[in-house]
Amino acid sequence: MRRLLLIIGIILTSACAYGQSGEVYLSVAMPQNSIMDKNEKTLLKNKLLNTIATQGVAATECSAIAMVPELSIMSEEKVEGMMRTIYTRKVSITVTVRNIITNTVFNSIQITSDGEGYSVAESLRSAINKIDMTDGRYAAFVSEAKSKIVDYYNRNTSSLIKKANTLSAQQQYDEALALLSTYPESLSGYSEVAKTIGEIFSKSQSKYCGEIMQSARAAYATRDFASASEIASMINPQSSCAAEARQLLAQIKRDTDKEYRDQIATERERFRTQAALERERMQASERVRTASIRAARDIATAYYKRQTHYVWFW
Repeated sequence: MRRLLLIIGIILTSACAYGQSGEVYLSVAMPQNSIMDKNEKTLLKNKLLNTIATQGVAATECSAIAMVPELSIMSEEKVEGMMRTIYTRKVSITVTVRNIITNTVFNSIQITSDGEGYSVAESLRSAINKIDMTDGRYAAFVSEAKSKIVDYYNRNTSSLIKKANTLSAQQQYDEALALLSTYPESLSGYSEVAKTIGEIFSKSQSKYCGEIMQSARAAYATRDFASASEIASMINPQSSCAAEARQLLAQIKRDTDKEYRDQIATERERFRTQAALERERMQASERVRTASIRAARDIATAYYKRQTHYVWFW
């Protein structure tokens, strides 16, 4: 039984890792109309993410709370020499930390930098490369933004839940889940938020069963059979992917190690006391809760990636 409980504990720890850290999560959302190419965006994104890591803020691929960098050219010059032409650029980058759903702005900072190179693209990359993110003002910027985000969540828990429920009533389940998906678990209002996420997720199953099954298959691919089974079991029997869910559950049953199944059955029989049964019931309920939140975040991520104003990439 101790081994069984240890395995269950590892599963729960893995499923809850996103929220239980208590950290604020930030992503980098690039404006769709940015003049930067993919390499320049990646370079700037990595600089920003390295800065937030030093301030107890965790990076995530997609999030309702994001850093949005907007770059503009302040001046440009083309110097033709005897050997090669040199391009120089002075750029201004406004980095805004905002909730991209409610458009609430938490903090912003202006960055300027000069670059040069043998092409326009090279001069722009040079300017971004020269930004020294070890400058104390960037750390202060992130720290202040983090404080304002925590304060925002503490003050607006009820209104965020209300807005999410309104979106849910309009069958905008993905936006509702996206709105709540990055609420820090360390805050006192999280239990109510988690409850609302579960309720909205249940309503969303028929509309987003594809995303839910994608999450189940991702867990299955890593041989996390417990989480894959929990997620697939949530699919409504009347939904369009109910047959796919049944097929995955059958596959999980075949792939699950027989010796392990026999051990669980033996241990359950040996410890079939009222206390043990109650403990198993609570653990199963917790697995469903954490699996629901994980699947809800996958729906939220799909929502972010469908947006036309911003681009996320990892």
